[in-house]
Amino acid sequence: MANRLSSLLSTATLLAAMSGCATEEQVGKQTLGEDGTNVTLDWQQGQTFYLASSYRVVGAKTDEIPVNFDDALNGVANPEFGEHWSEDVVWTYQVVESGVVPTPDDELYRFAETHNGVASLAVIKASIDYSLNIDAEILEVDPVIYMVFREDRDRMAGLISFLNVNGERTETAYSTTELDRSWSTLSQSMMTKAPTYLAPFSAKWGDDARKLENGSEISSDRVDDGVTDIFYDDEMGGGMVVSRYEAGQPWPTRTLTGNVDIRLMDAAAVEDMRLASGGMYPEPNTENFDYRAALQASMDMERSLTISLDDLESGVIEASVAQEYKPWAGSWWALKKGELIFGFKSIDTVHGVDAPETFSDLIREDVDPIKKEMDGLSAEIRDMEDGEEKDEKVTTYQDKQKELVEKIKEFYGKIYSDLDGGKLVYTDGKLTHAEDDWSFNLNDLSPMDKFALKMYDDGNTQNNPFFISAWEILNSYNPAGESWWGHCNGWAAAAILTREPRESVMTRIGDNDVEFSTGDIKGLLTESHYSTYSQFYGERFNDEDEDDVSDLQPKAFHNLITFFIKEQGVPMVFDTTATEAVWNFPAYAYEMTIQETTDSIEERLNINTAKVEELAELDGMTTELAEAVLAFRLESGAFQEVEDLSKVEGITDDILKGLKDDVTVEAYQRRFSVSATVTLTTDSVDEDHIDGDEPKNFKDTWKYSLFTDADGLVLGGEWANEKDHPDFAWIPYNNPKSAGQGSSENPFLGYGELISIIGDDFERL
Repeated sequence: MANRLSSLLSTATLLAAMSGCATEEQVGKQTLGEDGTNVTLDWQQGQTFYLASSYRVVGAKTDEIPVNFDDALNGVANPEFGEHWSEDVVWTYQVVESGVVPTPDDELYRFAETHNGVASLAVIKASIDYSLNIDAEILEVDPVIYMVFREDRDRMAGLISFLNVNGERTETAYSTTELDRSWSTLSQSMMTKAPTYLAPFSAKWGDDARKLENGSEISSDRVDDGVTDIFYDDEMGGGMVVSRYEAGQPWPTRTLTGNVDIRLMDAAAVEDMRLASGGMYPEPNTENFDYRAALQASMDMERSLTISLDDLESGVIEASVAQEYKPWAGSWWALKKGELIFGFKSIDTVHGVDAPETFSDLIREDVDPIKKEMDGLSAEIRDMEDGEEKDEKVTTYQDKQKELVEKIKEFYGKIYSDLDGGKLVYTDGKLTHAEDDWSFNLNDLSPMDKFALKMYDDGNTQNNPFFISAWEILNSYNPAGESWWGHCNGWAAAAILTREPRESVMTRIGDNDVEFSTGDIKGLLTESHYSTYSQFYGERFNDEDEDDVSDLQPKAFHNLITFFIKEQGVPMVFDTTATEAVWNFPAYAYEMTIQETTDSIEERLNINTAKVEELAELDGMTTELAEAVLAFRLESGAFQEVEDLSKVEGITDDILKGLKDDVTVEAYQRRFSVSATVTLTTDSVDEDHIDGDEPKNFKDTWKYSLFTDADGLVLGGEWANEKDHPDFAWIPYNNPKSAGQGSSENPFLGYGELISIIGDDFERL
């Protein structure tokens, strides 16, 4: 990953100096990137800047990217292969408070108090400007996020998020108590969609490499005067982060991970976007939330990620989400079958023979040969090097795509026009085309064709509603594709965010009472949740040379299940195998055994984490010297070796010699052997399966070692088998109901429209 990210940062497309982002006054406040000095940021109250973020879409269904359907209908073939990144989300960052020195009666005081006084704090509010964004998901969630920083160290002390979820404003708050350490879980991870990645404190301008108090390494690569790339670890999800810092800027000008690309925007780019959106100039977001009160009830990140000694004594640690939040079992709707399009009741119960269930079946024999050829071409193209031969294959693929589009456009266009013209009617419980001599029971239609007919009957015809199945044929139906291709990520998100459909829903279509069965509802919920507001951790393994098979790291896995399932009480999703195939399953409980395997507990004091009173008790030390050691550490970062104590004024050779046997800089103090058995809901059930008291599930056991500090805070780990573990993890948060782009991967299936049919009782609050 480091090489790939480094090459990306070295391209000519990188943002150059950000005109309009920093004032001369700000630049003068700090050392302009002098090599060997600490990398710092600077901001002032009232300042506003903008960050553009693009998020990688984890390709859990196929390796093709959905085509632009409007272009396809207009004859423009646009197959895409490889990684898929979202359109930019533009975040507005406002410095609402700076230079704040809280008093003891202020809720922020505990985050500013240090061993020798009170540090100043800054508060930055991140929000979404409607004139700069079109993403329906992020607009409906309407996030407002407050970040509380210790200004002396560019360290985040608190993170408070306010979001719309199912029409209600929710709040989540995290905090940290370890503000004197260089590394930070809050600053070195993305706990929200808003960018929060900042390099660890003590990263240097210029070329440098050093260890932090938690044993991780950071490196700095000089790019130019006052421009440095810093490589560091994501403390929550694992994997490498690289940030480009430029002197005088309020934020890193570029940050890249495997899942996100963040860029600091200049004023001209923001102005161009406003003009393109119609010249709207809204006032800065002035909506205020009580982030101080939310912070008081925040979750302490260090406490939540520390192995409790009480837990060790109990032998087995168990955790589960509440019964009402357990995800339901459902089909993964294999793409080889196309059951959302063609139906999932394969046997005609009257005649006992295979028979078409729905009108979409009538085009299947025309579609299948083309789709099978396209699937074969797709597999070849993915494995080919760029060049003339690949270009010829792509051209052939484009021709087949155009041929397919013409057939489905003609077929579903005729369905629509024949309904308008009265040749196709739905009455007496049937959909009948007398001229073409076919008829289908309305209750036996496929989930998508039934939904489309309901949309037509309700007058939702600004677009041909029957193109819901046309889009699915073009983008998702793969009769010759890989056996594992399916809708497992849509099902996993729906199973977490909605209640299980346990009864059919009746609706009126014309003069007919039509049943949406539990299978229909589960299928449509699965499809409509394919594009949910989610947070990803780890990277997909594609069995390529640069892929790290040991990712997701055991530290990240352990922290994620502890944090989300135990501490937050919410389910999460794992791709359960570190292979090219993707199998997403919702996890909602675990049983863990932890056994300490430390040879002997380290008796020496860690000078990188010790408090003043602990240092003062060492032979030859005084309170004054202990404070000098701490001051040096706070200014320069972690000691790289014990001998570095000689750099502290007052530490003589004799004192250092007397300390060597009593102190250490080694971060890993304890080692634990862990066996975690995780309970996951299964998708190996029929489409109309209904759970009992407990979701139909299975269990996976993963074994690993953890390394911690003396207090049990998890710092690192190793898999017992580097290939036997989850590949990546993600947390679905919300599915937008608004019509139009973003409400579903399939643009003809709006989640809000589906809810209007089946009822909002299905939504979990």
